[in-house]
Amino acid sequence: MRSTESASDNNAVLIQRYLDFLRLERRHSENSVTAVKRDLALIDAPLCAASSANLKTILAKRHAGGAAPASLARMASSWRGFFKFLHDHGHIEINPSLGLKTPKLPRALPKALGVDSLAALLQGPLPQTFRFAQAHVLIELLYCTGLRISEALSLSANVLSNASELRVIGKGNKARVVPVVDALQARFAEFSEPRLRHLSELGKVDQIALFVSAKGAPLTVRQAQRDVADHAANSGLGQHLHPHMLRHSFGSHVLQGTQNLRAVQELLGHASIASTQVYTALDFDHLSSVYDNAFPRAK
Repeated sequence: MRSTESASDNNAVLIQRYLDFLRLERRHSENSVTAVKRDLALIDAPLCAASSANLKTILAKRHAGGAAPASLARMASSWRGFFKFLHDHGHIEINPSLGLKTPKLPRALPKALGVDSLAALLQGPLPQTFRFAQAHVLIELLYCTGLRISEALSLSANVLSNASELRVIGKGNKARVVPVVDALQARFAEFSEPRLRHLSELGKVDQIALFVSAKGAPLTVRQAQRDVADHAANSGLGQHLHPHMLRHSFGSHVLQGTQNLRAVQELLGHASIASTQVYTALDFDHLSSVYDNAFPRAK
């Protein structure tokens, strides 16, 4: 019993060290850290003595139990990172995760809205209700800048004062600057009064977050997702709208207009050009047009 408890305690210590490493040094989000912790909890052997066979058995059981390929891939990725950490810090001599294989995932294309659909959604004045007025501004911000929803919600209210650019901290604690187009500046100015009125009614005019909840607290990602989807539905968009679709729409439309993949990479804050190249698949209409105009046999 004592040896079992000792192994369990040692597992907990090693896992906590790794989770702290992800939080403090790798700057992973709390959701990512929680997912890794959940994946590591599935290992039913002393971590310092875990073998490749142990890990493969767990994956096989999860697969037989109906786990999705994406879940299995995430699980294996969590284990690889953890055992590499243990190996690098001298806790184990052999990394048991090196031979792990999971089902190959098909690469899904990002979903993007058409230019006309977004133009129709964003036209006209702000709605009368504060919730949907704010959702409208958030939609326009995400589409005009390509920000991630977490980046947008981190903005402070000082951007309402005629900002010509936004400086945000993205994944990996990487800073970037994105321009603010005239249309977005005008929408910020329009939003300033209803935001101030909403916070004044709550007695929270000192709130510095740009986007706020019904109670005047900083808006959460979950609530922002609901507000964006509900406003799009009320506006007759005809399909579910998720904030990340606006980022994909921005990337796709900028690429269509410029054909400059490197510029799109910088604007989106992608660490690797490979992440940006997926937008080339969305630009088939332009490529088809170029082919028709340039290739002799297409005429």
